[in-house]
Amino acid sequence: MAGLAHLGAGFALQWLDPKAKLIPLLVAAEVCDLLIIPLLPFRLSPADGMILTHGLFMTLVWVAAAALLALLLKQRLRAALVYAAAVFSHWVLDFITHPMGAVLGAQYSLPDMPLVFRGSVLVGLGLYNHSYALAVVFDLGVTFLGLAAWLVWKRRQPRLSRVVTATVPRA
Repeated sequence: MAGLAHLGAGFALQWLDPKAKLIPLLVAAEVCDLLIIPLLPFRLSPADGMILTHGLFMTLVWVAAAALLALLLKQRLRAALVYAAAVFSHWVLDFITHPMGAVLGAQYSLPDMPLVFRGSVLVGLGLYNHSYALAVVFDLGVTFLGLAAWLVWKRRQPRLSRVVTATVPRA
């Protein structure tokens, strides 16, 4: 269940740039979790994995990498910034929810998201420390809100484009 909320953020962010592609936005919103996969062969400790994928400093590195990749793929600056925002939204949602004590079956866990590197302050408000039910409600709530916002925006797109083109003077 944990991680669905990131998809909701990806859906909701498309309204910032209608030309940004939805699938890359959804991937960008999940990229911090997806980065764990190529790190598996290195058998890093969970703490080292968190440093490289969920630490604030490294998240900012991934944000910059996402924007740069989008620009290299000939995306407009606005779209590149939206993809970067999707990557950063992952850290924001994880800051609210981590550590994931109740989701992982523990009673309570200490903060697990480093600000910089090993030995730096660990942060996380710990919403998922309280109950599995709360985690499910939060994840599904953010996911459905993001999806609903996207559907409403998508439904209004044709009408908005007609209004804009109707008001633009012809040359």
